[in-house]
Amino acid sequence: MGDTFAAAAPLREVVSVYGGRGLVGEGGLSKAFGRAIVFKQEDTGQYFLGAWGRRNTARFRAALRSVGDIVVIGDSPPARLIHFNKRRERPKRGEPKADP
Repeated sequence: MGDTFAAAAPLREVVSVYGGRGLVGEGGLSKAFGRAIVFKQEDTGQYFLGAWGRRNTARFRAALRSVGDIVVIGDSPPARLIHFNKRRERPKRGEPKADP
């Protein structure tokens, strides 16, 4: 991901904090940040979900660390980028969440 700030964590842990939905479970993360990235480790089949951007990665790490001992990878995980999505606008702080 070059010089872009990025962070990722295993799918199960991210879904436990942000909820699931989407192609592989990235829907809750995308709803919270307005974007999400999905990585897959081909040899194990393990998925990782992540966020990018300086503020998004800080919020992503803080949310995951607040619920327990979750390892957050400070860059792209050792996996292949398979999908990302990006909405035009990031949700505003305090804005009510839309029903899925």
